[in-house]
Amino acid sequence: MQYLVTMEFVEPGPLFPAQQLGQMVEETVLPSFDLLATWQTEGKVVAGGVLAGTRTATFVVEAASHDELDQLVEGIPWWGVMKTTVAPLQTFAKRSANDRALLERIKSTAQ
Repeated sequence: MQYLVTMEFVEPGPLFPAQQLGQMVEETVLPSFDLLATWQTEGKVVAGGVLAGTRTATFVVEAASHDELDQLVEGIPWWGVMKTTVAPLQTFAKRSANDRALLERIKSTAQ
């Protein structure tokens, strides 16, 4: 199954010292990018990137189950500081087949 994952950075507020920001980038942000790039090379992440000019990452994950997806997403180092939304994707072929079946039902009831 494929899932569309969006992870948006949650602003820590104005009292977040610059030193902590540097530490967070080094210990959380960069390792997260590295992990996602590795998953992309391995095919676990099908496509994705950072929305230009934002602190939001969006990517498509290939996972066998919701549980596997949970484990993957929770394993990303920045998971705790990101607002995460996930949507399962339906393939175009499957949707087309469903809509064709719907069309046939509509046609048969119209006769």
